Amino acid sequence: MHFAILPILLLIARPVFAATPLTFEEVDTSGDGLVSVEEAAVINGLNFNAADTDRDGTLSIDEYGIAVGTWPPPDGARPPNLLEEEAPPPKP
Repeated sequence: MHFAILPILLLIARPVFAATPLTFEEVDTSGDGLVSVEEAAVINGLNFNAADTDRDGTLSIDEYGIAVGTWPPPDGARPPNLLEEEAPPPKP
Protein backbone atom coordinates (compact mmCIF):
# COMPACT_ATOMS: atom_id res chain seq x y z
CA MET A 1 0.00 0.00 0.00
CA HIS A 2 2.79 2.44 0.87
CA PHE A 3 4.51 1.70 -2.43
CA ALA A 4 1.46 2.98 -4.32
CA ILE A 5 1.57 6.33 -2.52
CA LEU A 6 5.12 7.26 -3.53
CA PRO A 7 4.50 7.39 -7.31
CA ILE A 8 1.39 9.48 -6.73
CA LEU A 9 3.32 11.93 -4.55
CA LEU A 10 6.07 12.18 -7.16
CA LEU A 11 3.52 12.98 -9.87
CA ILE A 12 2.02 15.69 -7.69
CA ALA A 13 5.42 17.20 -6.81
CA ARG A 14 6.82 17.08 -10.36
CA PRO A 15 5.38 20.45 -11.50
CA VAL A 16 6.92 22.13 -8.46
CA PHE A 17 10.38 20.86 -9.30
CA ALA A 18 9.96 21.52 -13.03
CA ALA A 19 9.00 25.14 -12.37
CA THR A 20 12.10 25.85 -10.29
CA PRO A 21 14.22 28.40 -12.18
CA LEU A 22 17.90 27.77 -12.78
CA THR A 23 20.20 29.38 -10.26
CA PHE A 24 22.42 32.26 -11.29
CA GLU A 25 25.46 29.99 -11.01
CA GLU A 26 23.87 27.40 -13.30
CA VAL A 27 23.17 30.01 -15.98
CA ASP A 28 26.54 31.81 -15.64
CA THR A 29 28.42 29.03 -17.41
CA SER A 30 31.52 31.18 -17.97
CA GLY A 31 31.80 31.85 -14.23
CA ASP A 32 32.50 35.57 -14.73
CA GLY A 33 29.74 36.69 -12.36
CA LEU A 34 27.54 38.01 -15.17
CA VAL A 35 24.93 36.39 -17.42
CA SER A 36 25.32 37.20 -21.11
CA VAL A 37 22.58 37.14 -23.74
CA GLU A 38 23.92 33.78 -24.93
CA GLU A 39 23.91 32.29 -21.42
CA ALA A 40 20.42 33.65 -20.73
CA ALA A 41 19.06 31.91 -23.84
CA VAL A 42 18.46 28.76 -21.75
CA ILE A 43 15.76 30.58 -19.75
CA ASN A 44 12.43 30.12 -21.51
CA GLY A 45 10.44 33.33 -21.79
CA LEU A 46 13.05 35.67 -20.32
CA ASN A 47 12.90 39.18 -21.76
CA PHE A 48 16.63 39.90 -21.53
CA ASN A 49 16.34 43.57 -22.51
CA ALA A 50 13.77 44.25 -19.78
CA ALA A 51 15.85 42.36 -17.21
CA ASP A 52 19.04 44.27 -18.11
CA THR A 53 18.01 47.38 -16.20
CA ASP A 54 21.43 49.09 -16.37
CA ARG A 55 21.65 48.39 -20.13
CA ASP A 56 25.20 47.01 -19.99
CA GLY A 57 24.42 43.92 -22.08
CA THR A 58 24.71 41.50 -19.16
CA LEU A 59 22.65 40.51 -16.13
CA SER A 60 24.08 40.93 -12.66
CA ILE A 61 23.01 38.55 -9.93
CA ASP A 62 20.50 41.17 -8.74
CA GLU A 63 19.02 41.70 -12.21
CA TYR A 64 18.82 37.95 -12.74
CA GLY A 65 17.14 37.39 -9.39
CA ILE A 66 14.49 40.00 -10.08
CA ALA A 67 13.89 38.63 -13.58
CA VAL A 68 13.24 35.09 -12.38
CA GLY A 69 11.26 36.25 -9.37
CA THR A 70 13.57 34.99 -6.65
CA TRP A 71 14.91 38.34 -5.44
CA PRO A 72 12.33 40.36 -3.54
CA PRO A 73 12.69 44.11 -3.90
CA PRO A 74 13.91 45.82 -0.71
CA ASP A 75 10.72 47.81 -0.19
CA GLY A 76 8.49 44.75 -0.51
CA ALA A 77 6.92 45.99 -3.74
CA ARG A 78 6.19 43.51 -6.46
CA PRO A 79 8.97 43.37 -9.07
CA PRO A 80 8.10 44.25 -12.66
CA ASN A 81 7.00 41.39 -14.87
CA LEU A 82 10.23 40.63 -16.71
CA LEU A 83 9.12 37.32 -18.13
CA GLU A 84 7.21 37.34 -21.38
CA GLU A 85 3.89 36.27 -19.99
CA GLU A 86 0.66 38.08 -19.43
CA ALA A 87 0.16 39.46 -15.96
CA PRO A 88 -3.29 38.83 -14.51
CA PRO A 89 -5.61 41.84 -14.66
CA PRO A 90 -5.91 43.85 -11.44
CA LYS A 91 -8.81 42.97 -9.19
CA PRO A 92 -11.52 45.63 -8.95
